Amino acid sequence: MTAPDGRAVSLRTRLFVLIVVPQFVLAVLASVVLHWMARDMSRNLYDDTLKVVAHAVAREVMVTKGDLIAESLLTSLQGAIGDPLFYQVHAAGGRFIVGRTDAPPIPAGREYPEAVPVFYNAVYNDQPVRAVVLREYITDPELDGWTTVRVWQTVTRREALTLQMLGQAAAVVALMVALGAALVWFGINRGLSPLTDLRDAVALRNPQELRPIRRRVPREVVPLVATINGLFQRLGAELDRRRAFISNAAHQLRNPVAAIQAQAESALHARSDADRQQRLTDLHELSRRLSRLTQQMLRLDAASDALDAQGGAPADLAQIVAEVARRHVPAALRRDVDLSLDGVEGSLPVAANPVLLEEAVDNLIDNALKYGTPQGSALRLELSRDGGMAALRVRDQGDGIPAQLHDAVFERFFRVSTADDGGSGLGLPIVRAIARRAGGDARVEPSDRGCVILLTLPLAAADAPTGRKS
Repeated sequence: MTAPDGRAVSLRTRLFVLIVVPQFVLAVLASVVLHWMARDMSRNLYDDTLKVVAHAVAREVMVTKGDLIAESLLTSLQGAIGDPLFYQVHAAGGRFIVGRTDAPPIPAGREYPEAVPVFYNAVYNDQPVRAVVLREYITDPELDGWTTVRVWQTVTRREALTLQMLGQAAAVVALMVALGAALVWFGINRGLSPLTDLRDAVALRNPQELRPIRRRVPREVVPLVATINGLFQRLGAELDRRRAFISNAAHQLRNPVAAIQAQAESALHARSDADRQQRLTDLHELSRRLSRLTQQMLRLDAASDALDAQGGAPADLAQIVAEVARRHVPAALRRDVDLSLDGVEGSLPVAANPVLLEEAVDNLIDNALKYGTPQGSALRLELSRDGGMAALRVRDQGDGIPAQLHDAVFERFFRVSTADDGGSGLGLPIVRAIARRAGGDARVEPSDRGCVILLTLPLAAADAPTGRKS
């Protein structure tokens, strides 16, 4: 999650907002509900008081035989209710008895049952008022019958009471929200402390120290820690591989470079043209070997780093083997070697990178022609299917490889023979690295005669398109 200006938003802030904002919204909704409740409570309270005043006015009029209500009683009633009071009394038949003559009009269509107070809102002297109409039966020689009493008052105090109750409730809600926000912030800081410890643990790691993280973390973070530890493990393995590669490369390049330097110095100090020509020829051969060694080392590193070995369209192993074998036919003819291919009908699609696969097949055939195929013998390439795997066997008729060295020949820079034959000991390691990157393998298969190198690769899906080289 990022802010509008592109900066990352902290998890602490995000959690705080996600928790406190809903609380604030609920507080606003609660304030609205409390306002309605306070308004209803204030209205009911003042309406009950207004009804009592109406009864008191009716009794006072009956006692005084229609005279005005005593000023002391009216003052006492206004003191209890707060706002100014006004009243009007009509005897049976609508005869005006006492009170104000300009009472607020009664809403049209409203029914006023007998002995039941009816409340309504109106405007009196340009001010909003609340009024009550009460009809009481009075038995009296002068006021005999249903007497109608109307009492009304301004609503200033009841609105002030509503606002006061709302303010008190809102203050309590705001205090609760503030305390809740403080507790939430404290809880988030405490809850995220394991992540802070995890951050410190990761910060302690460096290329020389990639041991797994062992700190206790919440259950939800365990998969993350496991992923980080897996990354550290892969990174450590890759760093070890890089160090080994650099060390081996430095060791293997030291002698060829020294030899080139020695031959160059000899050529510079040669006593005759023939001697100089021989030194230059030797220098050219050493440069060619160094170039091949460098290229093979780079290919081996590329094979180990290739992340898209199974990406894209599958490669046709049968086509690749046929094309690579065709390129080696001239070399086989020069040594009188019978190079043959026993293939399968149709294509043999495998889930591998075509370029790297071609490199692996080229190394297998080149290695067999150079070291495993005597002059006048045969070299057989056999393609087959074995379950869900495609297999290529390179079968020569040489001396073979001792059983105890079957795994060693796939190690970098390892050579069975110590003779200076121009080899680098990288051909078979390149083959195995490419095969394993594609999900297969390469190994020496036991044989009664010669050496058999077996390359296995996973078959591609039957309906997948077959990749072709351009």
